[in-house]
Amino acid sequence: MRTRAALVLVLASAIVGAGQAAPPARNAAETQAWRIQREKDLKSETGWLTVAGLVFLRPGVNTAGSDPDSDVPLPAPAPRRAGKFTREAAAVWFEPEPGSSLTLNGAPLGGRVQLKPQDRLAAGGVSFHLHESGDRIGIRIRDVNSELRREFKGLRWFPVRDEWIVDARFVPYEAPKAITVPNVLGDFERLTVPGDAVFTVNGREVRLQAAQAGKRLWFIFSDGRSGRDTYRIRFLYADAPGPDGHVTLDFNRAYNPPCAYNPYTTCPVPPPQNRLRIGIDAGERIYRGH
Repeated sequence: MRTRAALVLVLASAIVGAGQAAPPARNAAETQAWRIQREKDLKSETGWLTVAGLVFLRPGVNTAGSDPDSDVPLPAPAPRRAGKFTREAAAVWFEPEPGSSLTLNGAPLGGRVQLKPQDRLAAGGVSFHLHESGDRIGIRIRDVNSELRREFKGLRWFPVRDEWIVDARFVPYEAPKAITVPNVLGDFERLTVPGDAVFTVNGREVRLQAAQAGKRLWFIFSDGRSGRDTYRIRFLYADAPGPDGHVTLDFNRAYNPPCAYNPYTTCPVPPPQNRLRIGIDAGERIYRGH
């Protein structure tokens, strides 16, 4: 068991040496290659541009199909009457319409089934599955031929600059905190936050609250250029702090969440501490394709 003295030493090592510029962790060519891959992934058949709808289920029966009068309207080539969802408290069942030829996880669907979060129903290039937004249960619809995917205008980036590879000190909380933040639909998402990353920009101290994302840190933030040059929500991931308590933040790889391009996605809003007044002219710029 770690002694109190040892714990104090560890915490002390995590809060020294702030504000020094870190040596570039990646060269510009590597970051450009990362940006190209990000756009490729976004435009792929499984990318965020294929999300073509989000419908929240009411208790009881909800019809689904490409018939516009369906409770869960699906794009063609889905059948006009694909089937029906039945929501019973937190459980959701799907019963296909006879002759609809739907598949479940790639195999023909022959009858009523209780859906799990990982299940995928499909008809041609259209697929749909369960999606939770806060406490609400909905159906997320994907279409490989979606208008958003067909008309996508491409990503825009600030130039890669070494000065936006920042050496921050990680200041852990006494214990990780559980917080809730609203998403763009007004539902609440739960995050675990273990501490703050502290650094300086033009002589001003900045503190970003970090969310836990597996073994990495996830920063949900906005900056002073929001709505003009940058989107109102920005994401950045970083590796866990090193033994010296420092963490490298490469803002050249800050990027927009899917709701920057797609109105059918749900994205968490930055916690109050992460709504920065300073401008961070690095990473992905606001999307101008709509």
